[in-house]
Amino acid sequence: MSATSKPSPGGSALALMVVGALAMMAASVCLLALHEPVWRFAVAGGGLVQFAGWLLHGRRLRRTGGAA
Repeated sequence: MSATSKPSPGGSALALMVVGALAMMAASVCLLALHEPVWRFAVAGGGLVQFAGWLLHGRRLRRTGGAA
């Protein structure tokens, strides 16, 4: 692995990213189909979960020195 390449997310960080993205997509479909405003909070919640996954991945990169 070269010094400029960044490893792919894995473990719990990847799980949070995938769950957050799936929650956002499902809530977006429900929002468009049902027109209930409560689904906007589900979209935002999915975004927060996905953001937490990216933060966890970034923390792992800083700890191992893999971020450029």
